[in-house]
Amino acid sequence: MDLMANEYLRQMAVQEKHFDAMYREAGAKFGLPDCSMWVLYFLISSGEPVSQQDLIEKMMFPKQTINSSVMKLAKDELVKLFTTPGMGNRKTIELTETGMDLANTTVRRLLKAELRAVKNMGTKRTEQFIKLYSELFSAMQEEFIKEGLCDESR
Repeated sequence: MDLMANEYLRQMAVQEKHFDAMYREAGAKFGLPDCSMWVLYFLISSGEPVSQQDLIEKMMFPKQTINSSVMKLAKDELVKLFTTPGMGNRKTIELTETGMDLANTTVRRLLKAELRAVKNMGTKRTEQFIKLYSELFSAMQEEFIKEGLCDESR
């Protein structure tokens, strides 16, 4: 079983790297650094105000990388930062008109392709995938916690 488990883990790792490479390639075709593309992705797909802290939690990039990307997007006048009343120094990020235009011609295309791919898989297979992926994550998280490799907070 260990040989099969090792092979499964290898195949999953390769598939994850293929996904990463596909998204990186799409970002490069858009002329966007990886993190900036993901910032635009989450801003356009969230449907609600997004803070830098939200991006840190959703994107799983280092805090400094996200902050640098947001500052560069703000400098390029693609996003604006607003202080959120009652939220301390937490800032909300919104696309400017120029940023929305860029997101619509780049990230929106990516979202449409993702939606078509999920639709092509069908509801039942997509639900099975989500269930199994969630179960695998929980099992791996439990083992990582046992090994002291991560906190229970995720």
